[in-house]
Amino acid sequence: MSEKLMPREKALEFGIRSLNNEELLALIIKSAYKEKNVMELAKEVIDTANGFQNLLSLTYEELTSIKGIKKAKALEILAILEISKRLSKVDHISESQLTSPDKVVEWLRFNLGFESQELFFVIYLNGRNSVIKSEVLYKGNKNSANVSIDEILRKAILVKASSILVAHNHPSGDIEPSDADIDLTDKLARACSFMSIPLIDHIIVSKTGYFSFKNHCMLE
Repeated sequence: MSEKLMPREKALEFGIRSLNNEELLALIIKSAYKEKNVMELAKEVIDTANGFQNLLSLTYEELTSIKGIKKAKALEILAILEISKRLSKVDHISESQLTSPDKVVEWLRFNLGFESQELFFVIYLNGRNSVIKSEVLYKGNKNSANVSIDEILRKAILVKASSILVAHNHPSGDIEPSDADIDLTDKLARACSFMSIPLIDHIIVSKTGYFSFKNHCMLE
């Protein structure tokens, strides 16, 4: 790669937005080793994450397993990724996001999809489908979250919700609902209907995709 096409020089001349994904990462890595240049090393990091969009899921062990990425550099990359995550992450979903199904999924994927622990998220809505409250109600292990339907409905009544939407993540990356997910959704939908607080949808997210019970006609 010629000197003037190196990421640093390109960014100085044309601006940081002129860099592609590999060049941005190469700018962070800065240097490589004799067998591989910095662009090749950046590509290997992205390949290890199975794509640039999955960089947030990289672990320290995965980074240091790459020849050319030592402890200090791995921590530097992880720090930058964590800063990016915290800057983009918000605790509550906004009304403007809720008006678009795609934005809801995008928000849920970013805030839940990259977590290694299973989280169960509830959005409480009023009669105008505006957000009253949204929160992570349960945290589980890597395989499941212990969800109480009574607790969900108790909170819905307390905040005077007219309907609710629930979501959880699958750390495994498999977005297909388990038998337990299907059973929970069925019981929750029935309980919500009995209390006249409809369940709008149950969305499962991972870092690569999502599954909507409503879209698959699996809600009563």
